[in-house]
Amino acid sequence: MSAAHRAVPDVDHVVIGLGGIGSAAAYWLARSADDSRRRAPRVVGLERFALGHVNGASHDHSRIIRHSYHTPGYVRLARRAYDAWAAVEAELGESLIVRTGGVDLFPSDGAIRLAGYTSSMADVGVPFEVLDAAETMHRYPQFRLAADVTALFQADTGIAPAARGTAAHQRLAAARGAELYEARPVESLISDGAGEITVVTADHAYRTGSVVVAADAWTNELLAPLGVEIPLEITREQVVYYPTPALDDFAIGRFPIWIWMDDPSFYGFPVFGDLTAVKVAEDVGGRPTTARSRTFDPDLASLARQHRFLEQLLPGIPHGTPRVTTCLYTLTPDRDFVLDTVPGHPGVQVALGAGHGFKFASWFGRTLAERAVGGAADSDLVPFRFDRPALTDPSFVPNYMT
Repeated sequence: MSAAHRAVPDVDHVVIGLGGIGSAAAYWLARSADDSRRRAPRVVGLERFALGHVNGASHDHSRIIRHSYHTPGYVRLARRAYDAWAAVEAELGESLIVRTGGVDLFPSDGAIRLAGYTSSMADVGVPFEVLDAAETMHRYPQFRLAADVTALFQADTGIAPAARGTAAHQRLAAARGAELYEARPVESLISDGAGEITVVTADHAYRTGSVVVAADAWTNELLAPLGVEIPLEITREQVVYYPTPALDDFAIGRFPIWIWMDDPSFYGFPVFGDLTAVKVAEDVGGRPTTARSRTFDPDLASLARQHRFLEQLLPGIPHGTPRVTTCLYTLTPDRDFVLDTVPGHPGVQVALGAGHGFKFASWFGRTLAERAVGGAADSDLVPFRFDRPALTDPSFVPNYMT
């Protein structure tokens, strides 16, 4: 350690990355003494950029939150995600999650099958409806659906406000004493393999026994000193805001969250956040990039592909000059999360949302905090371990469908 590094002893927890998941971790760690007789912990959060920056995956107005998932395990996690957000809302004193209702649209020959979603929700006891194309268009005449399209409707589907939700976690964490630092990138993560960890920045060295790495596209760069690399693909994605003359037709209450369940998969929102436009995006439609080399330029080929799709499905949307914003997906080969302790380095946890994690951000934070203070997580985390085949078998074929 150089003389420029000033040791700060007795930091209980260090969170690296203060996007959606990291900010949630800082908050839940800061409140981890609530249910015990422990003293209030000292929590330090370190962010490479400014708080609320647009370089990662947690900015913009909205993300989808839903129970409709392809496995019972994810449906159970979704229930816990709603519960975790409700706990944040209770402390915040204001609502965050906006329930709009949602339809997942399954063409009969699509790459994603309806049965896995209906059976998973039925297994967990989540109510839903299966609608034919005619009934879907009766409820939502904005759609133009072929007769072979089946819709899965779930009333609790809605919007998790991305930037606002992340800022809420940060605000509550700071109110509980967490020290959140922006523009403080981590230069090195040092572990003795026995539980003593030092997190080094340009002018500090934080000694601790608990680190949460929630750095998304920067994860492997941070784990490299520990001799660990996760097989990840980073893509630069874009969402598009379309100025639309009939905005009232796409207002909350008249128009749902929707997902086109095929390959390519598109999704969209009712009017929210930007009150002048309708937001639509393609899931995993972006090109590979890196955290250091990514650009913010629109992908015109992707934009044209999406425009052609919308002209068929939602002809009332594509009008005017669209506004494009970009984000990063950090994808595991199976698109399942990572939530585990780094092998050989007790006290170092990694959390990755795999391009669909924001709705689960507060659940991530609560679970990371439970594990950090020695409690038992209330969820099955086996699918998110480092030693699963998708992360250990070089022959594993990536599959990004969710």
